[in-house]
Amino acid sequence: MVDLETLASLAKRRGFAFPSAEIYGGFASTYDYGPLGVEMKRNIRESWWRRMVQSRDDVVGI
Repeated sequence: MVDLETLASLAKRRGFAFPSAEIYGGFASTYDYGPLGVEMKRNIRESWWRRMVQSRDDVVGI
């Protein structure tokens, strides 16, 4: 099982997320999405929309 520190470290190294405190001097516990993080978030959102809204006949997207 991977702990949160290891996952956060990997995300920072790979460019998925960056600590906001390092960029803007904000809170130490907040993160900003990097370019890869933005794409991953978009892919997750689109996948969810297709699965939960578009593939069902009893749901209409707004």
